[in-house]
Amino acid sequence: MSISKSRQSPFNIANESGGDRLLQIEAVYDRVPVGLCYLNQDGLIVTINDQLSRLLGVESKIAVGRNIEDIVPLHAPLLRKGLAAAKSGEVIADGEVEIAEESFMVSAAAVMNDLGQFAGISVAYTNITELRRATRKLQETEQRTAYALENAGQWIWDLNIPANQVWRSPQYRILLGLDPNAAEKPSVGWDILHPDDRAHTLQAFDDALSGKNPLFEAIYRVKRPDGGDTWILSRGKIVEYDANGAPLRLLATSVDISMQKRIEEQLSSTVELRLKLEEKLLAANRKLRNLSERDHLTNLPNRRKFAHLLRQAFGQAHDVHKDLAVIMVDIDHFKTYNDFYGHLAGDDCLIHVARSLNKVVKQTSGSLARFGGEEFAALLSGVSKHEVMKTATQMLNSVTAMKIKHEASPSGLVSISLGIAILDENNRAAIAGPDDLLNLADTALYQSKRNGRGRVSLWGAFS
Repeated sequence: MSISKSRQSPFNIANESGGDRLLQIEAVYDRVPVGLCYLNQDGLIVTINDQLSRLLGVESKIAVGRNIEDIVPLHAPLLRKGLAAAKSGEVIADGEVEIAEESFMVSAAAVMNDLGQFAGISVAYTNITELRRATRKLQETEQRTAYALENAGQWIWDLNIPANQVWRSPQYRILLGLDPNAAEKPSVGWDILHPDDRAHTLQAFDDALSGKNPLFEAIYRVKRPDGGDTWILSRGKIVEYDANGAPLRLLATSVDISMQKRIEEQLSSTVELRLKLEEKLLAANRKLRNLSERDHLTNLPNRRKFAHLLRQAFGQAHDVHKDLAVIMVDIDHFKTYNDFYGHLAGDDCLIHVARSLNKVVKQTSGSLARFGGEEFAALLSGVSKHEVMKTATQMLNSVTAMKIKHEASPSGLVSISLGIAILDENNRAAIAGPDDLLNLADTALYQSKRNGRGRVSLWGAFS
């Protein structure tokens, strides 16, 4: 590690001891794993260690001899305040700064020269980011119980075990709504226990007496004069034994946890409600996602969903060298069908065609989507060219077999045209992506249309 020095004596005295003192400071700076610098009384940086140089993002040789306003303008007011306090002989208050989204404690101490004169301050930048994070986590945890402990009183009690007599500090009277000014006298042990809590509390006491548990701890209720109950948490231990090892005294504290009990019940209800709301939200999100990926008329996957399925299948086909086929389908003369029969009849035609095509495609574990308007798209993965052609032919025949009248069509019936593109070992290198495969199937579809419609065309067979 290298530490730069100013040419001017940091102690502003006419002897060489200031230089020796600086060397001593630098030696310490070398061994301390925090960011350190030394400022003279004018606010000039006399020396700075590597840790602080890296932290501030400035080379030590540039920082040394410069005003703090030049090097750390955001921290300068804090450091100036420390210098002023040190000059006045006051204690330098610690401060906090943020550097690159991390928190640092800035501490400083006055440095005196050999004559006992104020020479400057030594400043330490200590990273407290993790401490702050831990503190925040602790605060979050404490906040859950803060309402329970707020305004809660507590008392000390001392049980004479052989005599079964208990002394309680006066605070318990305030907590239970009793007269706080009344004189407290020794009373019978466990006399304030709620009857329903007596058994388990005395069991906890017996476990402490026998040594089964090193500490006594019990939660129980105490009746108040107004008829209500106060929940109490008591903790204590045996603090005195006789010569034979028999327990003599139990010293304990009790605290009102009624608020905590209420909060636990509310929290339980809140958590239960939150879980129900989360379930409803998840169900709503699933429904919304499903709606966004479904065609509202045919209930088939829409174009967006088909594109997603195609991207996935295309990637898998490349990874495992599996064949992949896309079949584009178009209802022939559908515009004239709508014009002749009306749009309601057109919707009904689309639904029937969709059902017929989907039934065929499902037989090969393929996927069918409504691509848009009167167009459909099928995705077949891991099937041979022969199987693809067979499926396409079945799709063609299934629509024809429905014999849906189409008087505006030359054939008099609703028919479809199909175009096929297959990704296989022969063209895998030539087809760069899923869109390319889709475009090739679309090209084949238009070849079917040009050849008279009502037929199947395979890309590659005509290109």
